[in-house]
Amino acid sequence: MKKLIALLLALCLALSLCSAFAEETEALKDARSFINLMYKNKPASTPKDYELVGSVPTDGDPFEVEWTTDSDTIVITREENGMVKVDVDENSSKELAYVLTATIRDGEGNEVSISFDRVVPASIKLDSMTEAEIVALAYTLDDGAALPASTALTGKVVAIPSAYSEEYGNITVNIQIGDLADQIIQCYRLVGENIASLAEGDEIAVAGLIKNYKGTIEFDKGCAVIPAEFAESARAVLASYILEDGAANDHESTVTGVVTAIPTAYSEEYGNITVNLDVPGLEGYTIQCYRLSGEGAADLAEGDIVTVTGIIKNYKGTIEFDKGCTINAIVKAAAEEAPAEEPAEEPAEAPAEEPVSPSFIIIQAPIENINVGG
Repeated sequence: MKKLIALLLALCLALSLCSAFAEETEALKDARSFINLMYKNKPASTPKDYELVGSVPTDGDPFEVEWTTDSDTIVITREENGMVKVDVDENSSKELAYVLTATIRDGEGNEVSISFDRVVPASIKLDSMTEAEIVALAYTLDDGAALPASTALTGKVVAIPSAYSEEYGNITVNIQIGDLADQIIQCYRLVGENIASLAEGDEIAVAGLIKNYKGTIEFDKGCAVIPAEFAESARAVLASYILEDGAANDHESTVTGVVTAIPTAYSEEYGNITVNLDVPGLEGYTIQCYRLSGEGAADLAEGDIVTVTGIIKNYKGTIEFDKGCTINAIVKAAAEEAPAEEPAEEPAEAPAEEPVSPSFIIIQAPIENINVGG
């Protein structure tokens, strides 16, 4: 019996070796190289669903490719067009590292495999988070790490580590957000209007990139004071500036800003207009409102403050509200008052003319009545 078992094991081993040898056909090697060439340099980060090829072309029938992962949260389906869709959890609260494997099979049942390391990043939507949630997230950063995008927070000045510098035009202050006294945010080399007069107890809003610098959670240098009423709009715009070309937010955003340009005038035919908005105090982050519609669109002018709602996307490098965005509210720019005209001065009375006493008097009479002689 033991001899029989040993023979069976030897046979299985031999068959396994033959199978392994059969897998390494030149055609399969070429197919594996083809898959490797297609995907080896693709970004490891896969924050959204994506597609993969479902087969490899050959001189004969194509080789089928079966894609698998080692994660239960990722769903793979073969589509009607032959492509393979990888459905990831775009709202994952934690980063997920996984291995993506392609198994290539020929018509004989032989196969080879190749794997790629991939990761689903944690979903961080700073524009959808509360200020307290942003602070909590900032306090989980490792030394040297930063949030994925700049953002804005409002808080009370509780300390001034570095006084205002006339030479550099900045100041460093510590702010407390809400009642988070144990999670202070430093604003390093803060710039902006009226910062020279900042004092403890002042309420301010700050926009910039938050990072962990040797244990200090801080807005990095270059952070700026913005009007507090525009902090939420600033968060929406700043979060959208990390969108890749062609990508769009999966949620609507609302932004209030000042109309700084009108690339396309109002169209009576289509009932829309394209304008550029800037959030006050937020330099370099213009957002375009493409084919904006709604009450008051026809009368929009530069300087107006308008509130817009819609989906923000990156269109060939332009961060914009996609067509279909709408107006929520408009505050018209104050018209410049013409200087008041001073009342015209009444002309001074000319002195009365004194009668002239001529030294001679000309008497003109009809020529025929003048007697010229004898």
